[in-house]
Amino acid sequence: MEQKYSYAYTGILVMMIMLALQFLLGMYINLYVSFPPISELHLHFPSNYIIVFIHMMFGFLILIASFILLLLAVRINDMKIIISGALSFIFVIVAGLSGFIFLFYEYNIYSFLMAFSFIIVVISEFYYFYRLSLIKK
Repeated sequence: MEQKYSYAYTGILVMMIMLALQFLLGMYINLYVSFPPISELHLHFPSNYIIVFIHMMFGFLILIASFILLLLAVRINDMKIIISGALSFIFVIVAGLSGFIFLFYEYNIYSFLMAFSFIIVVISEFYYFYRLSLIKK
């Protein structure tokens, strides 16, 4: 198997593991972390916010991984894989921006956008993997 395909397979595996952890962290935050008004954060820092920061760091790692997978898709030179990688990258950005805005306003639409973006990213990555398996044959 060519090295670019091997990297893509490994990248998708790592991406899926990170997405699963991100999902679990997000569910924990949704269920157990309450957000005080931003104006009160300077008075005291909630101890359970460490989970929020871990969630954010995983988001940055997922952003980097999705960008690398997009670059690999361009290198593989298959239009369907490029579209899948681009969709994944775009919706990782949408999820990250939605999460950032949610911290300030706590509107449910931003939480919904994070969840919707997660689903699109997972579907895109599965398609990327499926398409790679077809090309490799």
